[in-house]
Amino acid sequence: MAEYMILMRENDRAWSRFPPEEQQRLLQQYYDWVAELRAKDVFRDGNPLGYSGSRLLRAVDGEIVDGPFAETKEVLTGYFLIEAEDLEAALAIARGCPALGHGEVVELRPVGHG
Repeated sequence: MAEYMILMRENDRAWSRFPPEEQQRLLQQYYDWVAELRAKDVFRDGNPLGYSGSRLLRAVDGEIVDGPFAETKEVLTGYFLIEAEDLEAALAIARGCPALGHGEVVELRPVGHG
């Protein structure tokens, strides 16, 4: 079994445009999906990521500085760490991610250097 990271990216803070009752309905979809992954023993970790407080650091002339920040319309909003037999099995899991149902982009990446 190998680990894979499911990264969710949202365009232009679309989540905040949903009314609270719709946000609750969508959150329930995530809870249900994670419960299914847990039942199959493939869920390892997962969390939403905040919009504020992020920093991009880079070394410039040996000094760590903030930015520069690229203008982007997609923000990383959360992740799930899963375990799967192979890439095809991981893709099958990622295709079920509720983020796809409300306009987010889902990226699947293997964890490690294997």
